[in-house]
Amino acid sequence: MSSIFLGVDAKTPLLAPLRSAIATVVDPLYFVAAAPYLVADDVARVLSSRGRLTARNAELERELLRLRGEVSRYNDVLTENERLRELFDSQARLADDVMIAELVASSVQALEIVIDKGRLSNVSAGLAVIDSSGLFGQVVETSAFASRVLLITDRRHAVPVRVLRNDVRAIAVGDGEGSLLLKDVAITLDIREGDRLVSSGLGGRFPSGYPVGVVESVGRDPAEPFADILVRPSAALDRARQVLVVFANDAASEAADLAIGLQGSDDPASEQAAEAPAEPDEGGEESSG
Repeated sequence: MSSIFLGVDAKTPLLAPLRSAIATVVDPLYFVAAAPYLVADDVARVLSSRGRLTARNAELERELLRLRGEVSRYNDVLTENERLRELFDSQARLADDVMIAELVASSVQALEIVIDKGRLSNVSAGLAVIDSSGLFGQVVETSAFASRVLLITDRRHAVPVRVLRNDVRAIAVGDGEGSLLLKDVAITLDIREGDRLVSSGLGGRFPSGYPVGVVESVGRDPAEPFADILVRPSAALDRARQVLVVFANDAASEAADLAIGLQGSDDPASEQAAEAPAEPDEGGEESSG
């Protein structure tokens, strides 16, 4: 019987409608039977894709963290290069010999820092220290490999200054709180807010012409003989990482030795007294007249 149907189906189209009807009934059964396998394959593909995406996402996150670290290091290098460029620009503008030093420690209470250059680098007590913006402090103690620097805002520190606008001279001392004060300035002297102060070079301790600060406020009380003048330091005392140690020329060194011998003390009062012009000898003038 099956042979007859096969022969008829092969030779004539008589069984085509019957075959189509049977396929219409049987095909859904094929789909129902294959559905679990198709769903399983789809789920496997989805899970596999999700696993790959998760792994790829984790890899990209790691790469992002690495790149962020590289960008941070790159920015640090740029900042460091900018600081060094400013220092080298400052060095090019100076007439004195200088040496770059790195800050290795600091003390907020004492307003001191430690730099990585000492006696083996020819650093000695009394040398001025600057940064790219202005006067930073003064070397007060040295060891073989390091030196201690007293910041200009320390109460023990004093520097002779002059006003760029009119050459008025004064003594700037630290207030111990991050600023400077001009001591014993008569209320009649022409000093204004915004005036820029530079080292005067008098006394021989500091070479002349280095920026010291900007006058921030001026208080005058008619009942008081002296004005209250607050100065904001020019140097980046709380941010600098490199500084320049200034080696004064021979003339400045001789002046410093002479000033030290005349003063016998490093306190601001004696330094101011050493700066004051000598009083004329009245007797000498009369005899010469």
